[in-house]
Amino acid sequence: MTKRLLPLFLTTFFFFLCCIPNNSNASPESASASQESEDVDTKKSLSAFPILMYDTDIGVGYGGKAKFVNYLSRKESFDFTVFNSSKGERWYVFTFSIPDIEIRQGKIYSLSFDLKAEYDKYIKYYFYGTGPDSKKDDETGFTYEKKELQLRFGRGFTPRFMMEAHYILRNIKYFKVEEDRPFSEMLEEIGDQFSPLVSLVARYDTSDSQIHPKRGFRLIFQNDVASSFLGNKNARFYRFTLDFRKYILLFGQRDVLAFRTLVQGISGKTEKIPIFEYSVLGGGSEITAMRGYRLNRFQDKGKLLVNVEYRFPLWRKLGGNVLLDGGLVCPSWSGIRLDKAVVDIGWGLRYYLQNFVVRFDMGFSNEGMGIYFNFGHVF
Repeated sequence: MTKRLLPLFLTTFFFFLCCIPNNSNASPESASASQESEDVDTKKSLSAFPILMYDTDIGVGYGGKAKFVNYLSRKESFDFTVFNSSKGERWYVFTFSIPDIEIRQGKIYSLSFDLKAEYDKYIKYYFYGTGPDSKKDDETGFTYEKKELQLRFGRGFTPRFMMEAHYILRNIKYFKVEEDRPFSEMLEEIGDQFSPLVSLVARYDTSDSQIHPKRGFRLIFQNDVASSFLGNKNARFYRFTLDFRKYILLFGQRDVLAFRTLVQGISGKTEKIPIFEYSVLGGGSEITAMRGYRLNRFQDKGKLLVNVEYRFPLWRKLGGNVLLDGGLVCPSWSGIRLDKAVVDIGWGLRYYLQNFVVRFDMGFSNEGMGIYFNFGHVF
Protein backbone atom coordinates (compact mmCIF):
# COMPACT_ATOMS: atom_id res chain seq x y z
CA MET A 1 0.00 0.00 0.00
CA THR A 2 2.85 2.40 0.84
CA LYS A 3 4.41 1.89 -2.58
CA ARG A 4 1.08 2.59 -4.25
CA LEU A 5 0.40 5.75 -2.25
CA LEU A 6 3.90 7.21 -2.66
CA PRO A 7 3.38 8.42 -6.29
CA LEU A 8 0.04 10.00 -5.27
CA PHE A 9 1.70 11.75 -2.31
CA LEU A 10 4.52 13.09 -4.50
CA THR A 11 2.08 14.40 -7.10
CA THR A 12 -0.15 16.04 -4.45
CA PHE A 13 2.90 17.62 -2.81
CA PHE A 14 4.06 18.95 -6.16
CA PHE A 15 0.68 20.56 -6.90
CA PHE A 16 0.82 22.21 -3.46
CA LEU A 17 4.21 23.68 -4.32
CA CYS A 18 2.82 25.02 -7.59
CA CYS A 19 0.23 27.02 -5.68
CA ILE A 20 2.80 28.86 -3.55
CA PRO A 21 3.60 32.35 -4.90
CA ASN A 22 6.88 32.07 -6.72
CA ASN A 23 8.39 35.35 -5.50
CA SER A 24 7.79 34.96 -1.79
CA ASN A 25 11.05 35.14 0.18
CA ALA A 26 12.90 35.26 -3.12
CA SER A 27 16.40 36.62 -3.35
CA PRO A 28 16.87 39.92 -5.22
CA GLU A 29 18.61 38.02 -8.00
CA SER A 30 15.77 35.54 -8.54
CA ALA A 31 13.14 38.26 -8.18
CA SER A 32 14.96 40.32 -10.79
CA ALA A 33 15.11 37.36 -13.16
CA SER A 34 11.40 36.71 -12.65
CA GLN A 35 10.52 40.34 -13.28
CA GLU A 36 12.72 40.40 -16.36
CA SER A 37 10.91 37.37 -17.76
CA GLU A 38 7.56 39.09 -17.18
CA ASP A 39 8.73 42.18 -19.05
CA VAL A 40 9.59 40.33 -22.23
CA ASP A 41 7.58 41.71 -25.13
CA THR A 42 6.41 38.59 -26.95
CA LYS A 43 4.89 39.25 -30.36
CA LYS A 44 2.25 37.02 -31.85
CA SER A 45 3.45 34.66 -34.57
CA LEU A 46 2.17 31.95 -36.86
CA SER A 47 4.12 29.06 -38.38
CA ALA A 48 2.39 26.75 -40.87
CA PHE A 49 3.58 23.95 -43.12
CA PRO A 50 1.72 21.73 -45.62
CA ILE A 51 2.50 18.00 -45.55
CA LEU A 52 3.14 15.87 -48.62
CA MET A 53 5.61 13.08 -47.90
CA TYR A 54 6.52 9.40 -47.90
CA ASP A 55 7.27 7.35 -44.79
CA THR A 56 8.43 3.72 -44.57
CA ASP A 57 5.70 2.77 -42.10
CA ILE A 58 2.74 4.78 -43.40
CA GLY A 59 3.22 5.34 -47.13
CA VAL A 60 2.32 8.62 -48.89
CA GLY A 61 1.04 11.17 -46.40
CA TYR A 62 -0.74 14.51 -46.69
CA GLY A 63 -2.05 17.14 -44.31
CA GLY A 64 -0.68 20.16 -42.49
CA LYS A 65 0.60 21.67 -39.26
CA ALA A 66 0.08 25.15 -37.82
CA LYS A 67 1.13 26.80 -34.58
CA PHE A 68 -0.26 30.09 -33.28
CA VAL A 69 1.71 31.87 -30.56
CA ASN A 70 0.48 34.74 -28.34
CA TYR A 71 -2.66 35.51 -30.36
CA LEU A 72 -4.52 36.04 -27.07
CA SER A 73 -1.63 38.13 -25.66
CA ARG A 74 -1.18 35.61 -22.83
CA LYS A 75 2.09 34.08 -24.08
CA GLU A 76 0.06 31.01 -24.98
CA SER A 77 0.24 28.75 -28.03
CA PHE A 78 -2.20 26.63 -30.04
CA ASP A 79 -0.72 23.79 -32.10
CA PHE A 80 -2.69 21.79 -34.69
CA THR A 81 -1.62 18.76 -36.75
CA VAL A 82 -3.90 17.01 -39.27
CA PHE A 83 -2.51 14.05 -41.18
CA ASN A 84 -3.67 11.14 -43.34
CA SER A 85 -1.74 8.56 -45.35
CA SER A 86 -2.17 6.03 -48.12
CA LYS A 87 -1.41 3.09 -45.78
CA GLY A 88 -4.15 4.16 -43.46
CA GLU A 89 -2.66 6.34 -40.73
CA ARG A 90 -5.01 8.95 -39.32
CA TRP A 91 -3.22 11.35 -36.97
CA TYR A 92 -4.84 14.41 -35.40
CA VAL A 93 -3.20 16.39 -32.58
CA PHE A 94 -4.20 19.54 -30.71
CA THR A 95 -1.93 21.11 -28.08
CA PHE A 96 -2.56 24.19 -25.95
CA SER A 97 0.27 25.58 -23.79
CA ILE A 98 0.44 28.56 -21.45
CA PRO A 99 3.05 29.86 -21.45
CA ASP A 100 4.35 28.42 -24.70
CA ILE A 101 7.27 26.01 -24.16
CA GLU A 102 9.72 28.26 -26.00
CA ILE A 103 8.58 31.39 -24.15
CA ARG A 104 9.09 29.74 -20.76
CA GLN A 105 12.50 28.32 -21.71
CA GLY A 106 15.14 29.71 -19.32
CA LYS A 107 12.53 31.52 -17.19
CA ILE A 108 11.25 31.32 -13.64
CA TYR A 109 7.48 30.77 -13.68
CA SER A 110 4.96 29.87 -10.98
CA LEU A 111 2.71 27.67 -13.11
CA SER A 112 2.55 26.29 -16.63
CA PHE A 113 -0.25 24.26 -18.19
CA ASP A 114 -0.29 22.07 -21.28
CA LEU A 115 -3.26 20.21 -22.72
CA LYS A 116 -2.72 17.68 -25.49
CA ALA A 117 -5.44 15.71 -27.26
CA GLU A 118 -4.32 13.08 -29.79
CA TYR A 119 -6.00 10.55 -32.05
CA ASP A 120 -3.74 8.13 -33.93
CA LYS A 121 -4.88 5.16 -36.00
CA TYR A 122 -2.79 2.77 -38.09
CA ILE A 123 -4.60 0.39 -40.42
CA LYS A 124 -1.35 -1.61 -40.59
CA TYR A 125 0.60 -1.81 -37.34
CA TYR A 126 3.09 -4.56 -36.43
CA PHE A 127 4.27 -6.50 -33.41
CA TYR A 128 7.53 -8.48 -33.52
CA GLY A 129 7.61 -10.01 -30.04
CA THR A 130 9.74 -9.02 -27.07
CA GLY A 131 13.44 -9.37 -26.37
CA PRO A 132 16.62 -8.65 -28.32
CA ASP A 133 16.23 -11.90 -30.31
CA SER A 134 12.88 -10.98 -31.86
CA LYS A 135 12.79 -11.64 -35.59
CA LYS A 136 11.67 -9.34 -38.37
CA ASP A 137 9.99 -12.26 -40.17
CA ASP A 138 7.70 -12.84 -37.17
CA GLU A 139 5.87 -9.56 -37.70
CA THR A 140 2.16 -9.83 -36.97
CA GLY A 141 -0.06 -7.11 -38.37
CA PHE A 142 -3.19 -5.57 -36.89
CA THR A 143 -5.09 -2.29 -36.75
CA TYR A 144 -4.05 0.06 -33.95
CA GLU A 145 -6.15 2.94 -32.61
CA LYS A 146 -5.09 5.32 -29.84
CA LYS A 147 -7.08 8.05 -28.12
CA GLU A 148 -5.13 10.11 -25.58
CA LEU A 149 -5.64 13.16 -23.40
CA GLN A 150 -2.73 14.66 -21.43
CA LEU A 151 -2.88 17.32 -18.72
CA ARG A 152 0.49 18.72 -17.65
CA PHE A 153 1.16 21.19 -14.84
CA GLY A 154 4.63 22.58 -14.26
CA ARG A 155 6.69 25.07 -12.35
CA GLY A 156 10.01 26.71 -13.18
CA PHE A 157 11.80 26.95 -9.83
CA THR A 158 14.90 28.53 -11.41
CA PRO A 159 15.74 29.44 -15.03
CA ARG A 160 17.30 25.98 -15.35
CA PHE A 161 15.30 23.67 -13.08
CA MET A 162 11.64 22.79 -13.53
CA MET A 163 9.22 20.05 -12.53
CA GLU A 164 6.01 18.79 -14.10
CA ALA A 165 3.14 16.52 -13.09
CA HIS A 166 1.25 14.75 -15.89
CA TYR A 167 -2.11 13.00 -15.85
CA ILE A 168 -2.62 10.89 -18.95
CA LEU A 169 -5.83 9.19 -20.10
CA ARG A 170 -5.09 6.64 -22.80
CA ASN A 171 -7.30 4.14 -24.59
CA ILE A 172 -5.83 1.74 -27.16
CA LYS A 173 -7.62 -0.81 -29.30
CA TYR A 174 -6.14 -3.72 -31.26
CA PHE A 175 -8.35 -5.31 -33.90
CA LYS A 176 -8.30 -6.91 -37.37
CA VAL A 177 -5.34 -9.08 -36.34
CA GLU A 178 -3.71 -11.09 -39.12
CA GLU A 179 -4.52 -14.79 -38.88
CA ASP A 180 -2.01 -17.63 -38.52
CA ARG A 181 0.90 -15.40 -37.56
CA PRO A 182 3.28 -15.94 -34.56
CA PHE A 183 1.43 -13.52 -32.25
CA SER A 184 -2.10 -13.64 -33.67
CA GLU A 185 -3.68 -15.35 -30.68
CA MET A 186 -2.02 -13.07 -28.13
CA LEU A 187 -3.05 -9.89 -29.95
CA GLU A 188 -6.62 -11.14 -30.41
CA GLU A 189 -6.92 -11.49 -26.63
CA ILE A 190 -5.83 -7.89 -25.93
CA GLY A 191 -8.62 -6.05 -27.72
CA ASP A 192 -9.42 -2.80 -25.90
CA GLN A 193 -7.27 -1.38 -23.07
CA PHE A 194 -7.79 1.75 -20.97
CA SER A 195 -4.71 2.71 -18.95
CA PRO A 196 -4.59 6.10 -17.17
CA LEU A 197 -1.25 6.95 -15.60
CA VAL A 198 0.52 9.76 -13.76
CA SER A 199 4.01 11.06 -14.40
CA LEU A 200 6.40 13.20 -12.39
CA VAL A 201 9.14 14.88 -14.44
CA ALA A 202 12.19 16.78 -13.22
CA ARG A 203 14.38 18.61 -15.74
CA TYR A 204 17.63 20.54 -15.43
CA ASP A 205 18.12 22.44 -18.68
CA THR A 206 20.91 24.82 -19.68
CA SER A 207 20.10 24.70 -23.41
CA ASP A 208 19.24 27.89 -25.27
CA SER A 209 16.04 26.69 -26.99
CA GLN A 210 13.33 24.04 -26.93
CA ILE A 211 12.83 24.31 -30.70
CA HIS A 212 16.40 24.34 -32.04
CA PRO A 213 18.98 24.01 -29.25
CA LYS A 214 22.56 24.91 -30.19
CA ARG A 215 24.39 24.86 -26.86
CA GLY A 216 23.98 23.55 -23.33
CA PHE A 217 22.53 20.30 -22.01
CA ARG A 218 19.34 18.76 -20.64
CA LEU A 219 18.98 16.16 -17.93
CA ILE A 220 15.45 14.75 -17.68
CA PHE A 221 14.19 12.24 -15.12
CA GLN A 222 10.65 10.91 -15.58
CA ASN A 223 8.62 8.53 -13.40
CA ASP A 224 5.42 6.95 -14.79
CA VAL A 225 2.99 5.05 -12.57
CA ALA A 226 -0.13 3.06 -13.51
CA SER A 227 -2.10 1.68 -10.57
CA SER A 228 -5.58 0.66 -9.46
CA PHE A 229 -6.34 3.97 -7.71
CA LEU A 230 -6.16 5.70 -11.12
CA GLY A 231 -8.93 3.53 -12.54
CA ASN A 232 -6.81 0.85 -14.17
CA LYS A 233 -8.40 -2.57 -14.39
CA ASN A 234 -5.46 -4.36 -15.98
CA ALA A 235 -2.40 -2.09 -16.04
CA ARG A 236 -0.07 -2.01 -13.00
CA PHE A 237 3.50 -0.83 -13.58
CA TYR A 238 6.23 1.65 -12.74
CA ARG A 239 8.52 3.06 -15.43
CA PHE A 240 11.51 5.36 -15.15
CA THR A 241 13.31 7.23 -17.93
CA LEU A 242 16.66 9.01 -17.59
CA ASP A 243 17.46 11.18 -20.61
CA PHE A 244 20.67 13.21 -21.07
CA ARG A 245 21.14 15.53 -24.11
CA LYS A 246 24.14 17.70 -25.00
CA TYR A 247 24.48 20.37 -27.70
CA ILE A 248 27.81 21.83 -28.90
CA LEU A 249 28.40 24.60 -31.45
CA LEU A 250 31.03 23.87 -34.12
CA PHE A 251 32.52 26.05 -36.86
CA GLY A 252 30.60 29.21 -35.98
CA GLN A 253 27.00 29.75 -34.84
CA ARG A 254 24.99 27.32 -36.98
CA ASP A 255 26.75 23.93 -36.97
CA VAL A 256 25.64 21.82 -34.03
CA LEU A 257 26.89 18.51 -32.70
CA ALA A 258 24.09 16.91 -30.65
CA PHE A 259 24.04 13.65 -28.77
CA ARG A 260 21.61 11.91 -26.43
CA THR A 261 21.77 8.93 -24.07
CA LEU A 262 18.51 7.48 -22.78
CA VAL A 263 17.98 4.69 -20.25
CA GLN A 264 14.53 3.30 -19.51
CA GLY A 265 13.15 0.45 -17.44
CA ILE A 266 9.70 -0.83 -16.50
CA SER A 267 8.76 -3.03 -13.57
CA GLY A 268 5.63 -4.96 -12.66
CA LYS A 269 4.06 -8.31 -13.32
CA THR A 270 4.33 -9.16 -17.02
CA GLU A 271 0.58 -9.75 -17.38
CA LYS A 272 -0.09 -6.28 -15.91
CA ILE A 273 2.13 -4.36 -18.36
CA PRO A 274 0.35 -3.49 -21.65
CA ILE A 275 2.58 -4.30 -24.60
CA PHE A 276 2.38 -0.72 -25.89
CA GLU A 277 3.95 0.48 -22.59
CA TYR A 278 7.12 -1.61 -22.91
CA SER A 279 10.47 0.04 -23.69
CA VAL A 280 10.59 0.25 -27.49
CA LEU A 281 13.22 0.86 -30.19
CA GLY A 282 12.53 1.42 -33.87
CA GLY A 283 11.10 4.18 -36.02
CA GLY A 284 11.55 7.93 -36.05
CA SER A 285 9.83 9.14 -32.89
CA GLU A 286 11.63 10.94 -30.05
CA ILE A 287 11.57 8.13 -27.51
CA THR A 288 12.17 5.17 -29.90
CA ALA A 289 14.54 6.69 -32.50
CA MET A 290 16.32 3.90 -34.37
CA ARG A 291 15.74 5.27 -37.84
CA GLY A 292 17.08 2.32 -39.83
CA TYR A 293 14.52 -0.06 -38.29
CA ARG A 294 10.76 -0.46 -38.54
CA LEU A 295 8.42 1.11 -36.01
CA ASN A 296 8.32 -0.92 -32.74
CA ARG A 297 10.96 -3.32 -34.07
CA PHE A 298 12.45 -4.15 -30.61
CA GLN A 299 10.83 -4.02 -27.19
CA ASP A 300 11.35 -5.37 -23.69
CA LYS A 301 11.31 -4.26 -20.04
CA GLY A 302 14.43 -2.14 -20.40
CA LYS A 303 16.40 -0.29 -23.06
CA LEU A 304 19.48 1.80 -23.71
CA LEU A 305 19.42 4.29 -26.60
CA VAL A 306 22.20 6.52 -27.98
CA ASN A 307 21.67 9.09 -30.75
CA VAL A 308 24.26 11.36 -32.37
CA GLU A 309 23.57 14.07 -34.98
CA TYR A 310 25.67 16.66 -36.75
CA ARG A 311 23.31 19.45 -37.86
CA PHE A 312 24.53 21.97 -40.42
CA PRO A 313 23.08 24.79 -42.55
CA LEU A 314 22.42 24.36 -46.28
CA TRP A 315 20.48 27.35 -47.61
CA ARG A 316 18.46 29.95 -45.74
CA LYS A 317 15.98 28.01 -43.53
CA LEU A 318 17.03 24.64 -44.89
CA GLY A 319 19.55 22.49 -43.02
CA GLY A 320 20.95 19.00 -43.17
CA ASN A 321 22.20 16.41 -40.74
CA VAL A 322 24.02 13.10 -40.55
CA LEU A 323 23.01 10.67 -37.84
CA LEU A 324 24.02 7.59 -35.89
CA ASP A 325 21.64 5.58 -33.68
CA GLY A 326 22.54 2.70 -31.40
CA GLY A 327 20.60 0.77 -28.80
CA LEU A 328 19.56 -2.45 -27.18
CA VAL A 329 16.62 -3.89 -25.24
CA CYS A 330 16.80 -6.30 -22.32
CA PRO A 331 14.45 -8.17 -19.94
CA SER A 332 16.33 -6.82 -16.89
CA TRP A 333 19.51 -4.89 -16.11
CA SER A 334 21.21 -8.12 -15.12
CA GLY A 335 20.20 -9.56 -18.48
CA ILE A 336 21.89 -6.93 -20.68
CA ARG A 337 23.71 -8.45 -23.67
CA LEU A 338 25.95 -5.97 -25.45
CA ASP A 339 26.33 -8.37 -28.38
CA LYS A 340 22.63 -7.77 -29.11
CA ALA A 341 23.07 -4.02 -29.63
CA VAL A 342 21.86 -2.69 -32.99
CA VAL A 343 23.17 0.30 -34.95
CA ASP A 344 22.02 2.39 -37.90
CA ILE A 345 23.39 5.40 -39.77
CA GLY A 346 21.72 7.94 -42.01
CA TRP A 347 21.15 11.48 -43.12
CA GLY A 348 18.33 14.00 -43.08
CA LEU A 349 16.99 17.45 -43.84
CA ARG A 350 15.61 20.12 -41.50
CA TYR A 351 13.44 23.11 -42.38
CA TYR A 352 13.51 25.72 -39.62
CA LEU A 353 10.41 27.80 -38.95
CA GLN A 354 9.95 30.25 -36.08
CA ASN A 355 7.82 27.94 -33.95
CA PHE A 356 8.83 24.42 -34.99
CA VAL A 357 11.24 22.36 -37.09
CA VAL A 358 10.19 20.16 -40.02
CA ARG A 359 12.19 16.91 -40.01
CA PHE A 360 13.04 14.35 -42.72
CA ASP A 361 15.33 11.40 -41.93
CA MET A 362 16.59 8.38 -43.87
CA GLY A 363 18.25 5.60 -41.86
CA PHE A 364 20.11 2.46 -42.99
CA SER A 365 20.62 -0.77 -41.04
CA ASN A 366 21.26 -4.45 -41.70
CA GLU A 367 17.47 -4.86 -41.98
CA GLY A 368 17.00 -2.28 -44.69
CA MET A 369 16.13 1.39 -44.96
CA GLY A 370 13.76 3.62 -43.05
CA ILE A 371 12.30 6.95 -44.22
CA TYR A 372 10.66 9.21 -41.65
CA PHE A 373 8.97 12.60 -41.74
CA ASN A 374 7.89 14.47 -38.62
CA PHE A 375 8.12 17.72 -36.67
CA GLY A 376 10.71 18.79 -34.14
CA HIS A 377 14.20 17.43 -33.61
CA VAL A 378 14.33 13.84 -32.38
CA PHE A 379 16.16 15.25 -29.33
